[in-house]
Amino acid sequence: MITMRVGFDEVDIQDDLRVTHQGVPFTGEVVEHAPDGRIVALTTYFDGMEDGPYAEWYPTGEPKAAGTVRYGTAVGVHESWHRDGGLAGRDEFDDAGRLLRRLRWAADGTVIDDRDKT
Repeated sequence: MITMRVGFDEVDIQDDLRVTHQGVPFTGEVVEHAPDGRIVALTTYFDGMEDGPYAEWYPTGEPKAAGTVRYGTAVGVHESWHRDGGLAGRDEFDDAGRLLRRLRWAADGTVIDDRDKT
């Protein structure tokens, strides 16, 4: 299956947060580029709704955030990183999008928030 990929500037975000491309609900990947052309964000959509993996990078290429969304709802593990590569945050969601656990770390690796939502 060939996936359509368009730039962030080629889509429109509707009031209901659906994404369209050329007036049609978009299915595929939307990418955002840094001024040097490097990809800094990639988000997957199905029928205009965020659906699938997403990832963000700092302009210098280091990972910034990643996770999975199922038709507009966060599911599974979503992580974010400090610029130096250390883990900054980790949220765990169930299949219905309920937050199960939230963890946050300071840049030095110290746990600054640990909430079990179960």
